[in-house]
This record gives sequence, structure tokens and C-alpha cells, in this order.
Amino acid sequence: MTAQNERAKFAFNTINIPEAALGTFAILLGAYVAIDASGYHDGSTYDGLGPSLLPYIIAAGLIFTGLPILVRALLARAAPVEPIDWMPVALITLGLIIPIVFIVMLGWIPVIAVVFALGARAFGSRRIVLDLGLGLAFGIASFVIFNFALGRQLPSGWIIARLFG
Repeated sequence: MTAQNERAKFAFNTINIPEAALGTFAILLGAYVAIDASGYHDGSTYDGLGPSLLPYIIAAGLIFTGLPILVRALLARAAPVEPIDWMPVALITLGLIIPIVFIVMLGWIPVIAVVFALGARAFGSRRIVLDLGLGLAFGIASFVIFNFALGRQLPSGWIIARLFG
């Protein structure tokens, strides 16, 4: 009985808990998205695709991504936990918060430039001026494409609206 308890304890110690949690979460989220998508009513009778197609694709992607993560976490030996470098996590988090706070005031172009530079810095880039320039170019290009080619209105910001009327 004692040897069996020791083997069970050893087996539990080999499970990679964070990866098992991630795989389980992805599978459960995929199942939730699929169940939620099953309640969508198809909009038309002539089109076989419908509003539930994309959620089903996303659900399948989540489930088929979560399954191998969970299986690997249960079968492979857990590697020693490495210390986390929190600076990239903080930069990405800041990149997610900045648009929420500043998009209306500053507008699309400067916010995208800063978010791009933060993302590049989080991935190890040290060229801040180049990253801001590339972010500015992406911001201008996407602003022009959405506002003029697609007819969608991205926010220009009330500072720009006041300066340029």
C-alpha cells in the first residue's frame, strides 16, 4: 500500500500543472464557444454558411490546440520552473491598456505607433526611434486603408480634430 501511494505521489509531481491548466482552459473555452455558437440562428436560407461558422472554427482551434497541450502536460516530465522576466509582460500589458485610455484623445495613428514600439521592446528591440517610425507608418497605412478605402472611421483623436478642424 505504501509503495502504491509513493508511485501516485511521484506521478502527481511529474504533471506540469501550468501547462495542464492552460490545456484544460483552452478545451473548456472551446467547448463553451461551440455550445454558444449552436444557439445562433442562421440569417438566411440561401447561404449555407451563417453566423455560427466562425465561432465553430474558433472552437475547433481552441480544442485542437488545448488537447496536445494537456496530453503533453500529463505525459511529459515537468521541467524546472524558470524565473519569469516581468518586463515584457508589463510592456505588453501596457500596450493593451494604452489604446483603451488614449484612443479617443490622441487618435489611431499615435496610439498605434506607441503600441507597436512597446510590443517591439517587449520582444527585445532596442531601437526605439525606428520602432516608433515603423509604428507610425503602420498607423498611417491602416488609418488610410480603413478610413478611405473601406469607408470605416477609425478615431482621429480630438486633439487632431481641434488642430485641423
